[in-house]
Amino acid sequence: MDLGLQGKRALVTGGSKGIGRAIVETLIADGASVSFCARTESDVRLAEDQLRAQGANIFGTSLDVRDEAAFNAWVDQSAEHLGGIDILISNVTTRIYSQGEAMWRDCFDVDFLQHVRVVNACLSYLEKAKGGSVTIISSIASVLTHLPPGEEGYGAMKAALINYVGQMGATQARKAIRFNAVSPGPVDFPGGFWDQVRQKSPAMFERAASLAPLGRHATAQEVATAAVFLASPKASFITGANLRVDGGGIKSANF
Repeated sequence: MDLGLQGKRALVTGGSKGIGRAIVETLIADGASVSFCARTESDVRLAEDQLRAQGANIFGTSLDVRDEAAFNAWVDQSAEHLGGIDILISNVTTRIYSQGEAMWRDCFDVDFLQHVRVVNACLSYLEKAKGGSVTIISSIASVLTHLPPGEEGYGAMKAALINYVGQMGATQARKAIRFNAVSPGPVDFPGGFWDQVRQKSPAMFERAASLAPLGRHATAQEVATAAVFLASPKASFITGANLRVDGGGIKSANF
């Protein structure tokens, strides 16, 4: 399907690997120009070189999303490089290993505040685009009450993101800026969390896969396809929505 992305200018956070890399590749395949960021310099350079060799208009930057000044500078530099911003896909997340109150602060910074920060930095550019869109990657952890030890904060922040997307979808509609969320279940890709689980604890890997009626983990591309569709002009009347990409893992009606 032609998603109408030819000539569109997109920003993607966490774009060097996994879901973020699949999002970047999907945007490029449909004709968009992309600026992405990720934390590790070597991963950014490798991804940028590989994609540029395929003819992509790509711009990669290494930064820590908790660094407000660097994050805001990346947005401005990206807008200058691309000539504006039509699409933001905020994808970054991470595993938090701190404990106690420190865990909650770290989760707030990484799994909630940095999404708000990049949205705020992009809003003026998206308004100028007269039809901009924001897609935020959340998680089905947002509705789970039984989470692995240490992930209490992760689930709570993912739930907050969905509420934030709903609020922004309502308040920014007058500026023609759409906001949506994608909530994946377990996603398996090389080097990712569930790939590591498969190697260290195959039984846990299979148990997680069996939670979905489809009987497997999602691929990064399956999540990316959903995210890019919601970001595209083809989804022009969808805003404030949360799309689960979980193989039916959540056993409830999604009103």
